Amino acid sequence: MATETVKVMGVKFFKGTIDDKAIDSGKIFVEEALDFTRGTAKGYASQEYALGNAEAAQVLMKLEFPLMAVVEFQRVTNGDTSKNVVMSVRPADVKKAA
Repeated sequence: MATETVKVMGVKFFKGTIDDKAIDSGKIFVEEALDFTRGTAKGYASQEYALGNAEAAQVLMKLEFPLMAVVEFQRVTNGDTSKNVVMSVRPADVKKAA
């Protein structure tokens, strides 16, 4: 697993039933640099990452956004494609000015 300090721009969740299918999901949105390597993009965008369940997202809802957070990612594959899955999120320690 990889741990990274990132800027979390937002969070959302859903817990309920759609078409008789129970859904329990959470997502975080992380600021990431656009691919500038070909000269056709510049700046930043928010990338959506799955966050396990609604409860994990609801814990973050009480925080102010954007926020710096330590995110633990795990890279997984189905044999054809790879993706990063968020295993945990916690606010980064903020150093107080002396």
